[in-house]
Amino acid sequence: MADFQIAYKRTVLGIEGGYDPGTNEAETYRGIDRSQNQHWPGWAVIDAVKAGNRSLTLAQLNTVLNGNNQLQANVQAFYKTNYWDVLSPGSLLGLDPVMSQVKANALFDCSVNPCIIGVVKAAQIACNVVKPKALIVDGKYGAKTLACINSTNDKEFDLAFAAVRQANYYERVRLTPHDADWLASWLYRSQRQT
Repeated sequence: MADFQIAYKRTVLGIEGGYDPGTNEAETYRGIDRSQNQHWPGWAVIDAVKAGNRSLTLAQLNTVLNGNNQLQANVQAFYKTNYWDVLSPGSLLGLDPVMSQVKANALFDCSVNPCIIGVVKAAQIACNVVKPKALIVDGKYGAKTLACINSTNDKEFDLAFAAVRQANYYERVRLTPHDADWLASWLYRSQRQT
């Protein structure tokens, strides 16, 4: 069974970064965009910390925020609910039943930093690369998709899934050229998820 904490540490703590006041983009904390998640309870904590520490540099503010247990619990709950548990085939809980941590890491990261076709279709296409015609690519995360993900070789799935993600990120830039600034970061993220 996959472990959310491992995937969370790799993607959120390892890649998403800390507080960004929104210079030339949206205000974010650990990848949570305030403009898209205005009611996330972590913003109240961040606002209170900022109000009480107006003289801190951004680096100092991030140190204080990163040490705030309530805020960190809010961040974990946000990602578990919205990006790990959201993939729930029937009575199964999100990515917990994925038997490979490598695959769960990749699926979680793609859920957080999505392809234009979505994480499930990307996984189904990757499964079909490894096991031709194994799945109908319908974007539904059901028991058959989960079984196929679990039955594929880790390395083969990881390589196929990374290739699907990369192709989607290039397409995203083609469709939205101003996203080109993010392409190198997206391609980096799509690499092996160990």
